[in-house]
Formats: sequence, C-alpha cells, structure tokens
Amino acid sequence: MGISALETLALLVAAGVLVVELFIATPDSYGSAIFLTLIVAGFAVALAAVTVGLWRGATAARSASLVWQVLQMGVGLASDSGEFGIPLVALAVAVPAVTVIGLILFNHTVREHFSDGDAL
Repeated sequence: MGISALETLALLVAAGVLVVELFIATPDSYGSAIFLTLIVAGFAVALAAVTVGLWRGATAARSASLVWQVLQMGVGLASDSGEFGIPLVALAVAVPAVTVIGLILFNHTVREHFSDGDAL
C-alpha cells in the first residue's frame, strides 16, 4: 500500500506540474496539453481511490492495482526503447510496478507461510 501511495503522490505532483506548465509555457497544441493534464489528473484520482481501497482491504482494489501496475510496467519498458530511451526512468517506473505485482500476488502466501510459527 505504501508504494501505491507514493505512486499516487507522484501522479498528483505530475498533474500539478502540468497545470503550472499550461499557464507559464506556450504549448504547440493547447488541446493536447489540456487533454494530457486532464488524463494525468484523472489517473491520479483513480489511483488515489485504489490506494484507499487497498488501505481498507477491499479485494476489488487489488485487481485494480494489478491492472495499474501492468500498465505502468508497459510505460516503463516503453521509456527505455527508441532513440531517446532513458534506462533510469524505465527502472524508476518498472521496479515499483514489479514489486507491487509481487506483493499483490504473493502477499497471502507469504503471510500463511509465516503464520505457522515456523522459524527460518
């Protein structure tokens, strides 16, 4: 849940930066700039709802988070490809996504393993 909260915070910051950029910069296309700002803000709100759902323990939030992490992993892989690919950005985006996917899929298994009282 902590990683999801940090991702939400990062998206909110990105949306804020895009809003500021709308007023201080001159975009090539105002329509594209406004659309990008709105879609990032919408994703931030949706991820905030998922984070709240994870905090409350809602099962539906796990599947929504899994979908978000797979999409984020795709963005991370895409940011490393092409002529202007940046590997550090790809790692910064993809590593949290892979971590959350692992936690979502195996959290119950790990908890069951350690609840038996067995020491390693």
